[in-house]
Amino acid sequence: MKIYNNTILNNQYHNYTGSKSVAQTYNPNYLTNNRITFKSSKIINLPECILSKCKATIKKILPNNDIKPKDLMDLPEMRILEICKNALSKKVPLGQGQEATVYKIEEFPREYCIREDRRVATDYDNLKLNYKLDKFDKANFVIAKLGEGLTLLKYISGIPLKIMRNSDTISGIKVKESMQELIANNFPEESFIKVIDQIENNRKNGIIFDRKGENLLVDPMIQEITAIDFSPKFNDIEYNPISYIYHALDVDGTPFAPKVLGKLINAYAERLKTCSLKDLNLDVLDKNFYCRGFMDDAFNNFKDRELLEKCRSMLFDDLLEAKKTMSEKEFSNQVDYFKFEIENLLIDPLEIPREEIF
Repeated sequence: MKIYNNTILNNQYHNYTGSKSVAQTYNPNYLTNNRITFKSSKIINLPECILSKCKATIKKILPNNDIKPKDLMDLPEMRILEICKNALSKKVPLGQGQEATVYKIEEFPREYCIREDRRVATDYDNLKLNYKLDKFDKANFVIAKLGEGLTLLKYISGIPLKIMRNSDTISGIKVKESMQELIANNFPEESFIKVIDQIENNRKNGIIFDRKGENLLVDPMIQEITAIDFSPKFNDIEYNPISYIYHALDVDGTPFAPKVLGKLINAYAERLKTCSLKDLNLDVLDKNFYCRGFMDDAFNNFKDRELLEKCRSMLFDDLLEAKKTMSEKEFSNQVDYFKFEIENLLIDPLEIPREEIF
């Protein structure tokens, strides 16, 4: 009888093959913080009755408190609260904003985290799970409220690419610059469509993205860009998702600016194929990429303003107008031609070394 068992241990696969019994091949040293599932086990040529006995034997061997569930929310409520209290006692920070700090949950570090609002008095001793969430909670990835000023959040992987020269280390800045180049050269159009969708769909429901640079996270491993701060109070004098994302990625005045602009414009255009006019935020859309003249505005350092204006006009003046009059098929062809033109316009990056700007 051969038993092949793949068990995930510390993010690595350990394979066991042999003729010993389940009890003999079992090693208790592998128990700590492991995930063990029978679905991942392949047992060859065993009758169902013997297979059931194997499963029962393994269950008897494993102490219940050593079995880590696949998901925090699969645990009993008291155990969830206990894990949250433990995280709050350790206070390992994941990030900090003007109003709140986000702490790591070490047992589920890439799945959940806790946000603490520093403006209110919090009570760690009387945590409760409250699943009554409003639209702003859901937009901000809240899983449950834990008490006054405390919320359990879904963990969003990634880092903000806004370079903070007063606080970022030299190596940290180099990492961000490398990721900016990666976005420009390797991120697919779908990555940009997804984050534009997120910002646009929330805006349609009255949920407004706080466009600060640190509120956009980029994960190079899964090639995703995610907005993480939507507020019932925040309201800007302009609304333009392309400018918001471009500003947060902090590529303005770099060699990557034209490529990122091109990807954002083409993603917005591609989205127009499937989005009806009534679902577009045209009543609040600021069709300018720059207009206020503040130091931190998007596109302040874009070298070729004539090229920038041409791209803006092609998208917001020409393509949007075409959507109002063309059939679905005609407009789809028009978008494809538009994207071809944009790629030709922005195919040669404007070489501006960073040291010339700072």
